[in-house]
Amino acid sequence: MRRPSTAPRAFAAVLLAALALLVTPSLASANDAGTVTRTVGNVTATLEWDKADYGIANPRLAVTRAGVRYDLTIVDICDEGCILVPDDANTKAQESVLKVADLDGDGEPEVLVDTFSGGAHCCLTARLLSWDSTGYQPRDFEYGDVGYQLKDLDNDGRPELVGYDPVFSSVFTAFAGSAFPPLVLHVSKGKFVDDTKQFPKLIRTDAASLLKALRKAKKGDDIRGVLAAYVADQYLLGKASVATKELDRQRKAKRISASFKPYLLKKLHTWGYR
Repeated sequence: MRRPSTAPRAFAAVLLAALALLVTPSLASANDAGTVTRTVGNVTATLEWDKADYGIANPRLAVTRAGVRYDLTIVDICDEGCILVPDDANTKAQESVLKVADLDGDGEPEVLVDTFSGGAHCCLTARLLSWDSTGYQPRDFEYGDVGYQLKDLDNDGRPELVGYDPVFSSVFTAFAGSAFPPLVLHVSKGKFVDDTKQFPKLIRTDAASLLKALRKAKKGDDIRGVLAAYVADQYLLGKASVATKELDRQRKAKRISASFKPYLLKKLHTWGYR
């Protein structure tokens, strides 16, 4: 595959600016002690941490359910050097570093904790803590370079984790030129379940934005990251012919190599897009 061009810096800068607005955690002061508490129903979660020279130290998570306290470890995903982004006065519950919500509609609130490792392009981890009648069981989703928000997209009373698919990061080109298809997860029995295809409007909106970027790209711009995400969107929508037509169009225009199409399609098959 071709090496990424160093010429299209304006195109890459636009992509990076858009990604920063959409998916990057807003990092506040990372070395101060702090605490965040969230309550829904009979579940209260409190996250505390101490200051450190870099990031935070001694992160502590306690969940109180029906008057019983459970001290839960998160040091495996967030020890010294990790960053917990403090909530500010304008932070909504669904945007907090600590979230409590009934994610599966069973009347039992779940807890979500977001940690960020720091460093270039890495790494946001969302830890889900679900009650199993004896205690809270953890399950992680690695968002990597991207992130999510809690949104009830279908107004059924169960919020989804609405974000972007991190597997596309730096696979088809450098990170600066990468783009990410939408990823919608719901929680069922303590597990994350990919529900993206149930929200075609969200996918169509993303595809339209990516196609606009493809059409506006100038000669010499590295379009591979954007093209890969656009093709993935079309497969999510069940429009394989639209996807392959765009790949053939870009190949005819000599903007991708002959090997790009089979490489991309193989990756999409591995990732479950086709």
